[in-house]
Amino acid sequence: MPFKILLVTVGKAFIPIVKAIQTVQPDRVIFYCTENFKDQIVGAGLPCTVQVGNQIKRYPNILKLAQLGNNFQQNRDLKIISNPDDLADCYQFVANTIRQLQESYPDCNIFADYTGGTKTMSLGLALACLESGVSLQVNSPVTLSIVTHPSLQLPSLNNIKTKLIPKTITNSITAFRVGSFKAFSDIQYIPIRPLTLIYGANSSGKSSILHSILLTHHAIKNKGELDIYHTEAGGDSVDLGGFSQYVHKRDRSSQVQWAIDLNPKHLNLPDQGLADLLKEIKSLSVGVGIGSDSSRDGKVSVRSFYLEAEGEEIISMSSRSKGMQLDRLNSKNPIIRKLIEAIIEAQTYSLQMTPQIENAIDELVPKIIAKISGLFPKNLRIEEDIEMTSELNFTPDPTNPKQIVRFLFPYRLNQLIHAITDNIEQNMGRLHYLGPFRTYPPRHFAFSRQQDENWDSGGGYAWDILLNRADVREQVNHWLGDKKRMNTPYEITVRNLLPDSQLANELYPQLLKTLQDLTTKLILHAANWGDGIQEELERMIQDFTDAGISSDHLSNTLPEVDQLVSMMFDPEQISEEWIEDLTNKGDRISDLVLIDKRTKTQVTHRDVGIGVSQVIPILVSCYGLSDALVAIEQPEIHLHPKLQAELGDVFIQSALGQQKNLFILETHSEHLLLRIMRRMRETFYDELPEGCPPVKPEDVSILFVDPDAKGSIVMEIPLNKKGELKKAWPGGFFEEGLEEVFGS
Repeated sequence: MPFKILLVTVGKAFIPIVKAIQTVQPDRVIFYCTENFKDQIVGAGLPCTVQVGNQIKRYPNILKLAQLGNNFQQNRDLKIISNPDDLADCYQFVANTIRQLQESYPDCNIFADYTGGTKTMSLGLALACLESGVSLQVNSPVTLSIVTHPSLQLPSLNNIKTKLIPKTITNSITAFRVGSFKAFSDIQYIPIRPLTLIYGANSSGKSSILHSILLTHHAIKNKGELDIYHTEAGGDSVDLGGFSQYVHKRDRSSQVQWAIDLNPKHLNLPDQGLADLLKEIKSLSVGVGIGSDSSRDGKVSVRSFYLEAEGEEIISMSSRSKGMQLDRLNSKNPIIRKLIEAIIEAQTYSLQMTPQIENAIDELVPKIIAKISGLFPKNLRIEEDIEMTSELNFTPDPTNPKQIVRFLFPYRLNQLIHAITDNIEQNMGRLHYLGPFRTYPPRHFAFSRQQDENWDSGGGYAWDILLNRADVREQVNHWLGDKKRMNTPYEITVRNLLPDSQLANELYPQLLKTLQDLTTKLILHAANWGDGIQEELERMIQDFTDAGISSDHLSNTLPEVDQLVSMMFDPEQISEEWIEDLTNKGDRISDLVLIDKRTKTQVTHRDVGIGVSQVIPILVSCYGLSDALVAIEQPEIHLHPKLQAELGDVFIQSALGQQKNLFILETHSEHLLLRIMRRMRETFYDELPEGCPPVKPEDVSILFVDPDAKGSIVMEIPLNKKGELKKAWPGGFFEEGLEEVFGS
């Protein structure tokens, strides 16, 4: 067996250190601590303490608890850090120790646990270990189990930043569920995929899907505001009319039901221990009930909350006088059971789930309350107002399982709920909504860029992106000029405007300096003529006279003069330098204009067809956004059928290419759907055009909203791998063309 050495930082909490030693079972332990906590390791009597309520319980030092015996030598293995808040000192201190160990024991296995000590000590230990390829571990703050990080071979500390890049936000939404909202009575299941298209007759309830998303997005972003008319993202495009209008059949006694389904594998979780809790779970559902409280002047708020895993309820909460109260906890569910077992294991060194612990959980459930923040419960705590925060000011008695559960379980449950709902807030926070009436900016965009309540929903943000991002302008211009797409002669470009006062102040010194430089160079050039300078000047004066050029008539010029000026200066370079200097000083106003490439004439979007201005926000949303949730009503508006089909390719590239946007499109366009179906067929037969991403059934969700006397119903219209409908459209939808051709 290889010789094992464990490095640990030590602070006030001793139980995690003992746990780490028992887990690794090293042949030698090296402790890093300050003078204040030296007794925790080698102190006589009972130096380790645990505060339980108002009582303090005492235990022997870490050496005795971990039963190290002869494996510890104080002069060799106890390292006192004099400056625990100096990162450079902490890092260098540990790095020197590791280097000496690797030289003395070349075949040893070195482990490190950075749970204890100051944060700076822990970071210094972690950095030194990462640089040296030492395996790291820590007691997880969520599961209370030990989390191991495999050793990383890093050539220098400069690489650590790239090794520890935080996870990017990835889409984890798989479905929404909506009930008792506008057109929907019963809860409707709305599967969401990279390309989600919503169809249905006019006034069938299609918009209810997008409006429910806008409502919850608004509540998340605006401190739980739910009794609203206009949403932050929807602007004037959406008027919900308040709770009394958007609750189904205006029944204020009902609760609007809204839920979101998530793929746990795509969650951005802050802790590996939490990821381990969910690694076997295939789906999560988080739902809320929104209603009015008659005892509080009809205030509209979140009245209920639930969390499910694979269709099985984990917890449910409801609104009470003191906040949201935990009503039910499914302790048999694998997630909750693992959470409880992790607490027991970490604190008592046991995995046994005893009846005593189960009873403690049952007694605790009705005492756990929380407050709603945005749309979800936060800061779960025991009703007696004992705050469960990340900085616990107590350590439970390891001999009392009931006490361990009472003090630690609400905090761990809060961490679980917070991690999941935080991902929902991140995903919903990426929403970009584009309404059916796109902004039609005034002729001079530079002077009308006020961001009113319709800036987002009207696509005003698209013009800002075009103004500031050359890469998006290039892609939009390609689409506008492509013969297979819009085939227009127009190109969007940026024009910089300068105030006349700035020109007056800056132009004179620029002109004066240029004339001075030119005069100086001409004199120096003439000096090269030597004794013949007088003769040369007389010859040039005669040429001027012959050409009719005088100080009063300078309209003509001579090729010889042009050649001489060109020798002295590069006019194009001077022009560029003037422009750069003028635009870099003072106030510069940038404006978007269209250039007619046929005549080089400058025009604006007001001088061309309205289709151009209406499609630009769509194109910018596709080309300029990444990892976004993009909801668009009627993207096909003002576009002829061929362009509607071409728009399908833009959505495909943006959703399934590198940008990974998630589109929810409420549309009436058959041509848009036909293009997606065509690409699915070409994917199946391996006939895709170059550059087009493959499109498979799992990438597309086709929904049909059918009105019913009781309430609208959302039906999924599945496609097979060839892009063919697996079942017919309800009610003969999209058969109007055949009826017009063959109808009698």
